Amino acid sequence: MPYIGKEPAKVPVTAADIPDNSITAAKILDGVITAADIGANAVGTSEIVDGAVTAAKIDSGVELGGPSLGTSSVIRTNAQTISENITIPSTSNGMSAGPITIADSYTVTVSGNWSII
Repeated sequence: MPYIGKEPAKVPVTAADIPDNSITAAKILDGVITAADIGANAVGTSEIVDGAVTAAKIDSGVELGGPSLGTSSVIRTNAQTISENITIPSTSNGMSAGPITIADSYTVTVSGNWSII
């Protein structure tokens, strides 16, 4: 079969066959690279452009600095009831604004320090 241009390779192309800097972002289609394609710890803070990660892009299950009220989060808040088992390790300090109630069947184990103010 005749070809226009270069004949396709008869063997698979490897990374060694691709010249440095020949593949740019403009040549990669949207949605082709997924999170599963990126190795663990492959992207660090030096690869992320300032302002690229915003609160709107972070999963809603992640609390940014804890719950708060007011402009610039001037008042930090916490729940009044603990409904889970919590352990404060000997290498940590904890602080809560009280009063705090520990719900039935749950415990707080304090090996470090916990201050309720």
